[in-house]
Amino acid sequence: MNCEKVSANPHFRLSLGRAFLTTFLLLLLAVPSFAADEIKMPCEVLEVAGTPQVLSDTFKKIHFMVLHHANAADRGRLSKWLKENSGTEVTFFVGQQIHKGVLYRLAHCFGRGLLIYTDTINVKARDIIDVTLTESLS
Repeated sequence: MNCEKVSANPHFRLSLGRAFLTTFLLLLLAVPSFAADEIKMPCEVLEVAGTPQVLSDTFKKIHFMVLHHANAADRGRLSKWLKENSGTEVTFFVGQQIHKGVLYRLAHCFGRGLLIYTDTINVKARDIIDVTLTESLS
């Protein structure tokens, strides 16, 4: 059989495509996870900074809050995550609204994180927010 005729056959191409798709899906099931693990953690807001008093519209969008674990049982896990993942994008919930930000470790404030974000959020000190932390893939 001529190879050119086989590869030009649309049924052959469809079968080959299905074989690749099936193999890919089986690999996805066999490997525990290609995606990073997520940790959902309640965090207490310690301090919030509102809109900065600047002329630049770019900087007016930048806000931050300082936070730490809301539950004593999460202290070690949050501290470890901050040491290994400082500067990572996270998602967080204030009420039912989801927001994105970047969470940094504050090196001289044990177990504290600096969450930088651009959304306008109504949050104050002592509020509890839910933060979704993504485990590093390393």
